[in-house]
Amino acid sequence: MAEAGRRPNERGWQVRVIPNRFPTVSSDSTAPAAPSGPEVLERVPAFGFHEVLIESPSHSPILPFLPREQVVRVLRMARDRVRDLARRRSVGSVTLFENTGPESGGSLWHPHAQLVTTAGLSPSLEEELAGSERLRERLPAGCAFEWAREEETRDRTRVVFESPGFVGYCPFASIYPYEVRLFPRRHASSFAEVTDEEVDDLADRLPAVLRALLAVVPGASYNYVVRSPVREGSDRDRYHWHLDLYPRLIRPDGFDVGSEFHVNFVTPEDGARNLRTELGAKL
Repeated sequence: MAEAGRRPNERGWQVRVIPNRFPTVSSDSTAPAAPSGPEVLERVPAFGFHEVLIESPSHSPILPFLPREQVVRVLRMARDRVRDLARRRSVGSVTLFENTGPESGGSLWHPHAQLVTTAGLSPSLEEELAGSERLRERLPAGCAFEWAREEETRDRTRVVFESPGFVGYCPFASIYPYEVRLFPRRHASSFAEVTDEEVDDLADRLPAVLRALLAVVPGASYNYVVRSPVREGSDRDRYHWHLDLYPRLIRPDGFDVGSEFHVNFVTPEDGARNLRTELGAKL
């Protein structure tokens, strides 16, 4: 994305996307074929696309402090890249994410996000889809994700903000301290389906939540993640995309890793209250 009258890669660009120099997956690998039968040990080529979305030509500031119009450009570009990648027959899911701070896994300080595709569904998407289907069978609701959002807004103790397009809340039994889910009100299975109006709303809410986090925990590292399934199917259509913010304030120890019981020293109720205070929201 560049100023009017300029070509890509010329000076004057505002947001740009490039292939990752050290990709997690590679389009040079052979795209995996569908499995022909059960395998005890299965080896799958690391086929996919890994892109870097450079959020600004300047080395600073980071996303929460960029001008609003620049955040809109960043999020629209991210939406458009998910759309383009999702059209490719070899793509099964797209993960959009950002690493900020030394505990986030990031290695570059220049503000940027990344997109990685996989040939099938990522394990986290498979788990979310399977869990939502199990929950949906027990509920009089078409979307288990929306049921969870309605329960959060009804309870309200974990709600961080509400806007025309989104509800932000610290999920019940959050794994990370100050974990926040930004959940769109309109049902859509993929970030590729986000409207310009929703992008504009998200461009207000996401930086505000990040600034609130950094005010509550100065210097906090964090990841945000958006998962988008691409494959066709009724369970995919019932998926409801969302953005998860994972502050990286603690490192898991042997108990967390060995038991998968994650110890969170900030209850989601306290986390939501502290973030609401910084946002100035009244609930």
